[in-house]
Amino acid sequence: MRICLLRLARPSSLSPHSFTRGSLLPLLLAFASAWSLPAPAAAQAVPLIRMDDARMRQAGVAFQDVKPAAGAGERLRLPGTVIFSGKGQALISAPAAGVVQAILVQPMQSVAAGRPVILLHSPQVLEWQREFIQAAAQLALTADKLKRDQALFDEGIVARSRLEETRNAHLQAQADWQEHQQLLRLAGLGDAALRRLATDKTLNPEISIVARHAGVVSEQTVSVGQRVDAGAPLLTLARSGELLLELQASRAQAERIALGSAVQVAGCDGAGRVIAKGLAVNPANQSVSIRASMPLADKCLRANQHVEADIAGVANANASAFAVPASALLRHEGREYVLVREPGGVRPVAVTPTGRSGDALIVTGPLSANASVAVQGIAALKGSWAGLGSDTGAPK
Repeated sequence: MRICLLRLARPSSLSPHSFTRGSLLPLLLAFASAWSLPAPAAAQAVPLIRMDDARMRQAGVAFQDVKPAAGAGERLRLPGTVIFSGKGQALISAPAAGVVQAILVQPMQSVAAGRPVILLHSPQVLEWQREFIQAAAQLALTADKLKRDQALFDEGIVARSRLEETRNAHLQAQADWQEHQQLLRLAGLGDAALRRLATDKTLNPEISIVARHAGVVSEQTVSVGQRVDAGAPLLTLARSGELLLELQASRAQAERIALGSAVQVAGCDGAGRVIAKGLAVNPANQSVSIRASMPLADKCLRANQHVEADIAGVANANASAFAVPASALLRHEGREYVLVREPGGVRPVAVTPTGRSGDALIVTGPLSANASVAVQGIAALKGSWAGLGSDTGAPK
């Protein structure tokens, strides 16, 4: 604390009227400045870790020059998970109420489009078949009546109103027949089965439910003998080639990822593309979701698999971004540092990793293009920094 002695006039010369407002203010300011503390000093850089060349050679310390980050060639390595796309799953449900007679596939089995997967016994389908036969008979009856009334009208025997009434009845019968035909198509009956039903009029309560798309059975929700309602889920298919990558990026990395950027995963042929970027950060880890598609991903990946993907980053506009070897990065007290060589030792410099370019890390921080950073013997230098060596510049 700094003490300042003020020379005041003798008490006899002071009177209450001698302290005017103009004369009192300078006195108070001088008194306050005399008792004030000095302004805090500017934050100093991390002290130098002192170590001569002989000791560094003995400790196996080696250095390598840093390089400015190559913006166009920079690649970001992001962790993530393989997920199904929204259109990558197909649900197979019961077209009508019934009892499951047989399950013709099993989980993890590949199925082709049009292959039967479930055999269902359905009295409801039996009723649809009966109604379809009746609708077909009614359609044939109204068609004959329309043909006959058309001939009578042409001869002038019947009025136009009767012909129109017969024509409307035929159109109604045709719509009713088409409705029941569509119900049976949804139940899995094809054109051949419908023609056979219309000809033979043989009812069959058992129907085969087929897969509409090729894929892999990912889930089975019913068992043999179980009674199901119309629309009940039976199986879930994972459609071929419909897997996506859900990757996690930091905010800085997300800013350097553009839609359409190339994505590569080890073990997969060809490159994928970034198709979406999250608009919000994950509150749990402050990451941004990056979604990418991969061609023929089901050939090299599996759903829920953890992966690491390389994404081509856009040009880095930050002039303080540098590529350093991954072995140069040192974590100390919750921060990342590199150890820059200086005369008489090395100096820890705080940096922020932002991505990866090949085998090097992209960092930002107060580095220079001609700086050399330690890449070997890091443990010995960190020990000296922590005060384990005999000559260290680390604060106590």
